[in-house]
Formats: sequence, C-alpha cells, structure tokens
Amino acid sequence: MSERRTTRLLADQLRPLAPLGAVWFAALLLLLAVVAQNVIPYEQLLLDPTDSGGLPWYAGLVSNLGVLAWTTATVAAIGGAWVSRVAGREGAASMLRSGATLSALLLLDDLFQFHSYLPGQLGFPKAAFYALYMALTAWWVLSEHRELARTNFRLLHAAGFAFATSIAVDQFGVGSVDVSLVLEDAAKFLGVLAWALYFVVTTMDITRSIIDDRTHLGSAEPREDLVQSQ
Repeated sequence: MSERRTTRLLADQLRPLAPLGAVWFAALLLLLAVVAQNVIPYEQLLLDPTDSGGLPWYAGLVSNLGVLAWTTATVAAIGGAWVSRVAGREGAASMLRSGATLSALLLLDDLFQFHSYLPGQLGFPKAAFYALYMALTAWWVLSEHRELARTNFRLLHAAGFAFATSIAVDQFGVGSVDVSLVLEDAAKFLGVLAWALYFVVTTMDITRSIIDDRTHLGSAEPREDLVQSQ
C-alpha cells in the first residue's frame, strides 16, 4: 500500500495546539494550586519521592514497573477502542473502553496506594477495596463476555490467578513477614504484566484484523469477527 500522507500545511500543524493549550492550562492551574497551598510542602508534591525522601534511585523499582505496566494496559485499551470505533466494531470498542476505565482505576489505586491508606481514614477494612475491584472486574467480564471470548482471554485467567494469590497472601500471610511480602508483591507484579499483555495483544489482533479487511478483502464494511484465541 502506498503512503497517503503528505506534508502538512501550516494550518494543519497549528490545529493540535488548541487541545495542547487546554492541557497546559489545566496543568498550570494544578501547579499554581500546589504552590499556593500551605498544608503540604510543595517540594513533596513536585520532586520525585526518592529524591525528596533521600532514597536511592532504585527504591520502589518493582512498584514503579508495575505502574508502568498498568499505564501500558490503559493506553493500549484506549488506542484499541478508538481504532475499533473508527472501523465500526462497536462491540470491541465497548469492551476496550470499559477495560481501559477499569485499568485506569487500578492504575490510580496502585500509584497512590488508596487501598492502603483510605481504609484507615474511612474506617472500613482493606478487604472492602479488594471486594470493590473484584466486583467491577466481574461486571466487566460478564457484560463483555461475548467480546472477551473472541480474544486471548487466557491471559486474563493468568492475571486473575496471580491477583488472587497476591490478595490471599496479603490477607492470610504465608510463613514469615519477609516471605509474605515477597510472595504478595511478586504475584501482584506477575498479574499486572499478564493484564497489560492482554490489552496489548488484543489491540494488536483487532488492528491486524481491521487492516486485513481493508487491504486483502477490499470490503467497505469491516467484519465483526476478531482473531480467535488459541
């Protein structure tokens, strides 16, 4: 297929500056609020935690990699949802949009550790957070089961098993404190990797299927079938 893109005109190059201005405006408001408030030292909000806390650069290495994996899952799902919507695959778009929302929620929780701090502040058990996330995941699976069945859903099985193991170790413990810590975080990290890989692979499969429809079949209307799981 030949390259259709051409050199963009100046007006086309300036058009994306409008949403950039909106994003920058919101970011500046946030930064002004950080500097203007006098409750929390603004250095703690601006600087990297390892720098402000005097920790070595590798502090929180696995946790940070997990946050990157959550981010990868969220961005891949958003991208896949957009491609699916443009191609007319509304079922896949809906599944990926809701999956992106769930991934973003889990990303924020892991990044800011809501499940560790909020229970003590609000006076309910930590298990309530786990129950909430499991309920949201179950809702996603049940409401999108037809679309999920067309994907490599066994990656989700692997993620679910790893997450369940991490939660069980966190709630009941295994051996010494050190052993429990390693098992809990290791299982969680493996689960996040499987979760991210699912959305990356699914988006790739759907995109490849759409390209095949448009180039090899020459069909004006894209097919609804997705790549079947092995």
